[in-house]
Amino acid sequence: MYSIVPSSTRFNKGSNPFRTPLAEKQYLLHSFGTRYNPSEASGTMQRTCAITATKSKADSSEQTNKPKEEELDAPDSETLFIPDVILQVEQESFYVNRQQLALQSPYFRALFFGCGFESSKNKVVIKGVNPDHFKTLMEYSGTSSLLCLNRDNVLGILETADFLQLEHARLLCCKFLERELHLSNCLGMMTYAWQLGCSQLYRASRQVALTHFSALITEDDFLSLSKDSVADLLASDELTIIKDDLVLEATLRWVSFDTKREEHFLELIELVRPECLSVPFMTELLSQMKSSDPRAKLICILNKHFPASWSVGRSMQRTKGRETLFVLGGPHDQDTQALYQFHPLKAV
Repeated sequence: MYSIVPSSTRFNKGSNPFRTPLAEKQYLLHSFGTRYNPSEASGTMQRTCAITATKSKADSSEQTNKPKEEELDAPDSETLFIPDVILQVEQESFYVNRQQLALQSPYFRALFFGCGFESSKNKVVIKGVNPDHFKTLMEYSGTSSLLCLNRDNVLGILETADFLQLEHARLLCCKFLERELHLSNCLGMMTYAWQLGCSQLYRASRQVALTHFSALITEDDFLSLSKDSVADLLASDELTIIKDDLVLEATLRWVSFDTKREEHFLELIELVRPECLSVPFMTELLSQMKSSDPRAKLICILNKHFPASWSVGRSMQRTKGRETLFVLGGPHDQDTQALYQFHPLKAV
């Protein structure tokens, strides 16, 4: 028996982008990935084992551990579903087929055909993986049935699929999470997707944050963002705001939340576009700010270290931060009516 211990994860498994906990749901498993029965192990393994490791000769062992390319690229359909190895996760054991998993995952390809100890073992222990999530993935990989996803299990299945390098299951989890995006979880999901390397989910979460930035800067999740994440949002031309008042307000709020962030203030304040600040906002901000306000210290820093970028020409207006007037009208006796879009600044 050989144990596989995963490397340290790149994300915080304790964090959950979903706000509302739901009742746990249980799903029935099909025949693939059934529990291991010790009384049937001997006969089954003798019948199904496709790769036999011998250590009598070094050359013979090397040839046994290295699979033929045509064997993996075009496997026999009859032998594809025949279990030939046992994977054990905690107290659960699963009959699986080496070739089938190797075709779907670089992880299993290296595990079973990488000339390591595991390639000659009839039973391999995988540690650090949730058995329920592993069951779901083995069921999906073995039967090509629908992947049973819900709000309770999708994060765990995604992390397990990412560790096992089951790319198709990983993409299905990301698509599920994209459909669950909304204002209350987009910032947390954006951070989660970045840590896990889910590029499409990250872009979708980021787009929601850019579109609804004005509603998000008051959320606690915004204060939890890293400096790089905040800078990425503030620098984007796709930030949907009309004035940069919100950018200045967001910068002051994020920096004043923790005194250690003051070192990042001058870097972030350069992302504010001064030509897009409104005079009424600045007047109200400075007149109502008290000396005890943490933001007052930041304003003093700004006066002493005026950003160089603020003195260079006129900054470009954000492409999506423009006033637009929509007019819907037409005959009332028709099912469809015309929608007109008018840009006051362009007069078109």
